[in-house]
Amino acid sequence: MTLPESESPTEEEEAVEILLPNTTIVTHCILRNDIPRLTKSFEDDTDPFKENIAELINERDSDGKAPLDIASTLGRAEMTRELLQRGADVNAVTPKGFCALHHAAAWGRLEVIKILVEFNCNLQQKTIHGERARETAVRYNHSECVDFLDWAEAKVALVDLVKQTQETLQDPEKVQGRLTKEDKTIATSSCKERLEWMEANPGATTQEFIEQKELLDEILGPILLKLTEPRDEAPQKSQKKK
Repeated sequence: MTLPESESPTEEEEAVEILLPNTTIVTHCILRNDIPRLTKSFEDDTDPFKENIAELINERDSDGKAPLDIASTLGRAEMTRELLQRGADVNAVTPKGFCALHHAAAWGRLEVIKILVEFNCNLQQKTIHGERARETAVRYNHSECVDFLDWAEAKVALVDLVKQTQETLQDPEKVQGRLTKEDKTIATSSCKERLEWMEANPGATTQEFIEQKELLDEILGPILLKLTEPRDEAPQKSQKKK
């Protein structure tokens, strides 16, 4: 039977998209694990959610959870990656100090944890109870997550030491009059060697990262200690009397 023209749905009515209850387009896509729909809302200029999608990517729900927290809890690894690439804040925290990494650790979402670490999440973020994500994983007996977080922490500690040392050596205000040319050469080459080692050993173990950092600490310790000492002042030239 053909409906009378007046009873036929209009194009506007056909285009109406019904979201899941109590969701935004972002959380709707996360719950349905619908990455293409989320992508469309960012890239399609005709999409009804295009105008506000950037704001919604970090908007918290009535329970205080950001979209990234929800994706991490559910173990939506590729959705987590998509959110981060679209601007989700990897280190956003609740008033109680919980971040996406805590949620992933609590639920044993190892693949999500790996992605969060890839996007430089803060491994040291603590809740108001003083608990890092690693301690959360321990509390819920997720041993694989604990092992990976230990590995990530060891790697980050080495990378941070190299980065901080390189930045210090490049700051004339800090090193001038305190470090010799030999000091700077030794520190620079030692940092370079560690970076080359990491590139050549992508499968390095937790213990190997710890050992490499200890070796670097041993080399840099005496050099960086000089930065705490008073700067050697160049002797002033005596002025000849006219």
